[in-house]
Amino acid sequence: MTDATHAEFALSLHRELPAGNRCWSPFSVAAALCAASDVAGGDTRAAVSDVLRADVERTAELLADAAHDDAVTSTDTIWADPSGPLAEHPGVRPLVLDENAHVEINKVVAEQTRGLVPEAVPPGAITPGTLAVLVNALHAKAAWTKEFPAEDTLPRKFRTPAGKVMAPTMRRVGTFSHVARHGWQAVRLPCTEAMDVVALVPDAPLAHARLDGETFADLLTGLSPTAIDLYLPQVDLTAATELADHLRALGAGPLFDSWLMVEKVLHQAKLTLDEQGVEGAAVTTMAAPMSAPPPREARPVRFDRPFLLAVRHRTTGLLLFLAELTNP
Repeated sequence: MTDATHAEFALSLHRELPAGNRCWSPFSVAAALCAASDVAGGDTRAAVSDVLRADVERTAELLADAAHDDAVTSTDTIWADPSGPLAEHPGVRPLVLDENAHVEINKVVAEQTRGLVPEAVPPGAITPGTLAVLVNALHAKAAWTKEFPAEDTLPRKFRTPAGKVMAPTMRRVGTFSHVARHGWQAVRLPCTEAMDVVALVPDAPLAHARLDGETFADLLTGLSPTAIDLYLPQVDLTAATELADHLRALGAGPLFDSWLMVEKVLHQAKLTLDEQGVEGAAVTTMAAPMSAPPPREARPVRFDRPFLLAVRHRTTGLLLFLAELTNP
């Protein structure tokens, strides 16, 4: 079950991101924040708890529980200069943090993300004064319990904020978990592994739709079986953003002002949905210088305008990915 506090954290940071197609991983960002607060210590733990809307230790436990599932791979790595103060910290990988260090880090992260994020650390991100690089790499992949028929994927209209476009749109008629309330419709697409994808479309334009943590959590979990004629665009989103200023705005300032002095928080994510299932990868890099019988008629639900996608870990309720599709 998705907790309202975790949903509120995800929504708060999502609102900070630039408008348009958005794709990121609340899971990966939370994991990186927990790891950084563990290294930095002091009052950073309380600040990170405030940002996450939950206790750091409890969040770390849930993250670890989710990572035990075969469908989810999450790895936290701390790269530190062998001569620096973090060289003896548990779990540190010694690496001379010079202008070539990003090559080694990117090689490892590319393996951890199955090649979906080939360049977690761009050239120039590591400077001569860099003390440590903290990286969370996440990969998640799952198949639908029932695939979308490939022959039913056709170009169909999608209403973007700038006008209508034609987008490859999948279709499947069947029984889905569905809810329509709070001015939203949500449909859950179950996976064979311990993941679900929930697509959420508002009655009003997405840019003006209201959504808080309790409502979001309720929509993600308060669904019931309904016969649905589902139209869902294929999704292939890639996004990269610098999160330091956004996290500061949410209250993580002590982490950036601690002795660890995190300067950059680079986040990259890739999410794809097709007829077979869902696959996503995300990397958060911190650089520190120092079923019921269907009704007679299936209800048509068309995701033919901007909508949200939430990829949930079924057991813990943690949000592996949160995406917004405004233009396929």
